Amino acid sequence: MKQSKYYFVVFIIIIISIFLRFCLLQNQSLWFDEGWSLALSDATSVQENLSNIVNREAGDKYQPLYYLVLFYWRSVFGDSEFAIRSLSSLLGVGSVIAIFFTSLRVYGRKHALWSSTIIAVSSFSVFYSQDARPYALLIFITSLQIYFFSYAITVDKRNKIIPQLLFGIFTAIGSFGSILTIIFSSSICLSHAIIYRNLKELLRWWIPPVVFSSPMLWFYLSSPAASDPTATQVTRTGLPIITNIIFVFYGILVGTSYGPPLEKLRDPEKINVLLGYWPQLLIFIIVITVIFLALVKSLSRHRKRKRYQQADYFFTSLLVTSFLLTLLFALATKINWLPRHSFYLCIPIFILIPSTFLHNYQRQNKVSLVSQIPKLATVSLLLMNVSSNWQYYSNPAYSKDDYRSAVRYLLQNRNESAKSVLLYGQPRLLKYYGDSSTIYAPDYIRKIMKGKNIGEKVSIATNNADTVFVIINREFYWEFRDVFQAEMSDLYKLQGEADWPYMKIYRFTRKK
Repeated sequence: MKQSKYYFVVFIIIIISIFLRFCLLQNQSLWFDEGWSLALSDATSVQENLSNIVNREAGDKYQPLYYLVLFYWRSVFGDSEFAIRSLSSLLGVGSVIAIFFTSLRVYGRKHALWSSTIIAVSSFSVFYSQDARPYALLIFITSLQIYFFSYAITVDKRNKIIPQLLFGIFTAIGSFGSILTIIFSSSICLSHAIIYRNLKELLRWWIPPVVFSSPMLWFYLSSPAASDPTATQVTRTGLPIITNIIFVFYGILVGTSYGPPLEKLRDPEKINVLLGYWPQLLIFIIVITVIFLALVKSLSRHRKRKRYQQADYFFTSLLVTSFLLTLLFALATKINWLPRHSFYLCIPIFILIPSTFLHNYQRQNKVSLVSQIPKLATVSLLLMNVSSNWQYYSNPAYSKDDYRSAVRYLLQNRNESAKSVLLYGQPRLLKYYGDSSTIYAPDYIRKIMKGKNIGEKVSIATNNADTVFVIINREFYWEFRDVFQAEMSDLYKLQGEADWPYMKIYRFTRKK
């Protein structure tokens, strides 16, 4: 392919990545976690903002960078849904470009096209590029880490001081971005030591990152979570760890909108729900099995160009070690391990996949149909991600928490004599969409209120209002979901329910 034509194809890939990440950016409501992004970037100064973050004893405390960046971003571009999410969209496009140049440096032009195409259409990447959460920023930082580190694993006689310095800087920035990034950086270091076995080079590349990252390492090691990993407030569901592992790889490879909607998987009939999607899931299993077996075969084959094979070994080691370290982290913290908690796994995965059918150096007349199966599987994976993106954009079953519709309902149906109470959810989002009247009465506030049950406490909070709208977000996580209506029934009669994705509003009237 001529150079001009090649870079035209690269340009098209970047345009596709821009389109997918900015398309319908404000179509869905901000959801629960995005409400925390707003709340943690609401301060009037960066000092106040940082104080709010580090004083919150929850997972967000250990990923402060995004909220500081969002604070400045909002001050320049405003508070619209598009403006708030566009930061992640821009960073998502940056990750595509970084992966392209990494693959180009390590493997060459064909490989770079494939890897950048995979991440460009990746449903996992697109979802978090449309989410006002830290993960697009973290993927971008780790992709830059890998780009600068690629100078360590390529044959290049030029001076590497600048790449080493930049690698150290972005490793330190990543450590400020999230404690999870330290897991990825540790995996790069371990893989570097295991595959290349050069102590002098190891020290050259890793002394600067350790020195630059030392303030954040001290912060994490001196935090309460270091002595008691379960002390930090995070979501813990108690699922078998194998379920989390399967879901992590499924989510990274095809996104969570490829198969059944997640809300349906919380149904008691979830097995029947899964069986209803058996064609999609069977295709997924076949495609991933083909890619996995082709990768194993590729890694075991002796190659004349050991440079590419060593790179494959490095990225495979990076994938395995970062997965195992994250597994240990999940077991220690008992966190509900989700694809986003392993965001960095997408980098070695997307870089490795083209190695299943490239760099085999067979003569053209010896290429058989069997040797093309991994390429067909990769094309199928791309199409599966396109399908997943389409479902995410167009199918309401895959929508995020719809605070926007909930507030619209309240404003249309709540008169002056009625009151509304948020028992479980994100109050910042109610205010964002224009509802400043709803009373926030979460579990920790109700514990110190008078009253023997939820009904009496709601009555006290609303000054004995005759009509009460009770708002609950993500009811499946709420510990009182099974007793809530019974406790309300002493004083109130349920008149109706309204629901949207992950949102419920109950309308109660006081008994006479």
